[in-house]
Amino acid sequence: MSASATPPKQTRKPNLGRVALLATAILLLLLWPTAREHFRAMSLLSRMSQQENLLARMDRSQFEVRPITFDSTSGTIRAQLYVPEGISHPSAMVVVHGLHQLGMEEPRLVNFAKSLAETGIEVLTPQVDAIADYRVVPESIDVIGASAQQLVRLAGGQQVGVLGLSFAGGLSLMAAADPRYADSISFVAAVGAQDDVQRVEHYLVEGETRWPDGRLLSTPPHEYGWLILIYSHPEDFFAPQDVAGARDSLRLLLHENVDQAKIAAQSLSPDGRRLMNSIFDHHREAFRQKLEADLDGHAAEAVAVSPHRRLQGIKARVLLVHGEGDDVIPPSETEWLAKDVPRGHLQKVLISRAISHVSLEQKPGWRDQFAVIDWIAIMLSDADQERAAAQ
Repeated sequence: MSASATPPKQTRKPNLGRVALLATAILLLLLWPTAREHFRAMSLLSRMSQQENLLARMDRSQFEVRPITFDSTSGTIRAQLYVPEGISHPSAMVVVHGLHQLGMEEPRLVNFAKSLAETGIEVLTPQVDAIADYRVVPESIDVIGASAQQLVRLAGGQQVGVLGLSFAGGLSLMAAADPRYADSISFVAAVGAQDDVQRVEHYLVEGETRWPDGRLLSTPPHEYGWLILIYSHPEDFFAPQDVAGARDSLRLLLHENVDQAKIAAQSLSPDGRRLMNSIFDHHREAFRQKLEADLDGHAAEAVAVSPHRRLQGIKARVLLVHGEGDDVIPPSETEWLAKDVPRGHLQKVLISRAISHVSLEQKPGWRDQFAVIDWIAIMLSDADQERAAAQ
């Protein structure tokens, strides 16, 4: 080849780094709505666990807490309103506490409400007095429904979501299916909820229940459950003169104040004290036969607070999650609920090892963590839909 020959053209090699960056950017643009909600869900979980890391600082809004009251058919309702600052027409959710004496002041609930507010969601946490007193009654459905209506007014008319914990989850679904409240509620997220209260009660007494496909679930129930059953109707177990004292003693025991519960039991008759001593000594079997008869005698009360076969009127989207090892309300109840939710309304069902009853476990595996993150991301997306519609 002579020196004057034209050199062959050089083929320009692609810059693989730029190609990868461009592909990533395109992928993020395509997936951004989903990816953003998952990032928000991860930052929410980090704040809930009170981890001071980068995720916990992401997507963080300042907020203020306002005590409010409003009227309903059940009387005056006290509530806390968590309002994110600097956000016009924020997404809005009612968050309903489970069976706990502190009600809306329960620390885990407060932490969750604050974390949601930091995510940019306006949160209303009503005080449901019956639930705080370990009673599951139909009047609480009205409190939940009225709370949703109140938040709709505060949020400028947009529909709101409702998240209910434990038995409040089932009651929230019933509120969403009630024609009086159905138009106010856009979605319900039920955490560790019941489908059939009588089936839950039999599980708490007998120690086993069935999944919808007939499989046996035999996780030993928590003692807390049968204490609630006795507390619900102390008149069925104690002599008339002992009922008030027994109720006080049982209430203190449910509050985990054992010493004060024993002091309160000293006012009972000798027979009443013997019965309470059996409870203090965890002699569950001594109550089994009486409890079973008691459940049958109060079946109508259980039906009145059971979503089973009573969700036909629901208009809301539904998210269900349950702890795999829940020993208060067994996880099979969420599978039963999934069968009761009308076709087209059920978004996601998750039975998770990352959850106990209504709390996150300390060290779940990464697969379990991601499944919970995905569930929360769907909930946040549901909340955002109503904000977008209102703007």
